[in-house]
Amino acid sequence: ARSEAIAPGDVLLSVGATDVSTRSFDAVMDLLLATPPQIQLTFGDGLGRMNMARNLAKTLSVEEAFFADAVVRAAVREARRRQLGVLGEVTKVEIVVGAGFQEEGKRCLVRFFALFSKDGGASAYTCQVAATGVRSSSNGGGEAVDIVALSCAKDEGLGQTIDLI
Repeated sequence: ARSEAIAPGDVLLSVGATDVSTRSFDAVMDLLLATPPQIQLTFGDGLGRMNMARNLAKTLSVEEAFFADAVVRAAVREARRRQLGVLGEVTKVEIVVGAGFQEEGKRCLVRFFALFSKDGGASAYTCQVAATGVRSSSNGGGEAVDIVALSCAKDEGLGQTIDLI
């Protein structure tokens, strides 16, 4: 079944209570085949720990840093969902270089450099990405981030900014 909760590039982290993040594909498939028809699967975005420019990190509170991180991750997932033909797939966030907050911390604007690839990662190039995220309530009662603006700037060959949202 198709789900908006899972985006291209997401990785399976656990099957039920079993951590599968370091298991081989075959081991995970064997585990999935042995589980009941309904089981909780936990996915991650595959980005791991992100680097933040030192001068930026010094200016953010812990809450602001976590919010900026959540906006970057949501922006990457949104870009992956849109299957960008012109840019390719986002494979990695290199560094977060800017973050600003508006509306009493409910809106966050971020700027970061990300690696994109059109051939599954055999070759890659960097784009500067700008995104705006707003805090929203998720269906599960927790906090979520909605991306309301997303653009990528690529100089090599394009020399333009592409607005995705």
